[in-house]
Amino acid sequence: MKKFTILMFSLLFILTACGDSKQTISQSADKESKTDKTEESANTEVKANAKLEIEDSGSNVWSDSIDSIWINTAAVFKNTGEVPVDIGETQMNYKGKDGSILGTSTMIYAVPEIVQPGESAIIVEGTTLDEATSLDNFAETTFNFNFDATEEDSNLMEVSAVKGIPSDYDYSVTGIVKNPTDVQQEDIRLAAILYDANGKILGGLSGSVDVGLAAGGEAGFELSYPPLPDNIGSKVNKIEVKSYGFTW
Repeated sequence: MKKFTILMFSLLFILTACGDSKQTISQSADKESKTDKTEESANTEVKANAKLEIEDSGSNVWSDSIDSIWINTAAVFKNTGEVPVDIGETQMNYKGKDGSILGTSTMIYAVPEIVQPGESAIIVEGTTLDEATSLDNFAETTFNFNFDATEEDSNLMEVSAVKGIPSDYDYSVTGIVKNPTDVQQEDIRLAAILYDANGKILGGLSGSVDVGLAAGGEAGFELSYPPLPDNIGSKVNKIEVKSYGFTW
């Protein structure tokens, strides 16, 4: 009888222990599920607070000496959200007054690519339009772009001594870019946007210092791409240049 009592007590203990084990696993899984939902909710909220808009843009259309139709478009992105955003590729669509597409430009990258709340970035591109295009047929440039929330810094460089250099055949912007960080920047990207006396965007230029820039160092730059019309120099009243650096 004593052996039977001990055996029954042992079985009861084992069953009780197994029951507790199952309950513990169930609580752990439930807690993990709630944690996943909380993180997912937080990520959704961050993405909802990420906003980017085209604040201003302008295009310049002209014909060259062999009657090719050129366009130079520049635009300003503005981060109107509450978190930094990483700007992906932008596509420019050049539309005619008849609703047709006169041309497109793809794989355009902003300067800087990462924009803090309340800050802005520049995109610039130029190309030739459809051969059948007349100067009077161009209507507007529209933009297709993507972006996402990020926690990264913009890694902005300092720009000074900016100057516009007009000539009989082209227009360029020169200046000095400085690396204010304590890290070597392997590539420096720059973009300039040109305004007339009324604040209208005339076009822009972009380029790089691809030899890199040492920590605390500075280098001269000259931006001359994409092409601009020959007479643009007399119309430029203000030049804004932005720059950022990165390492591979």
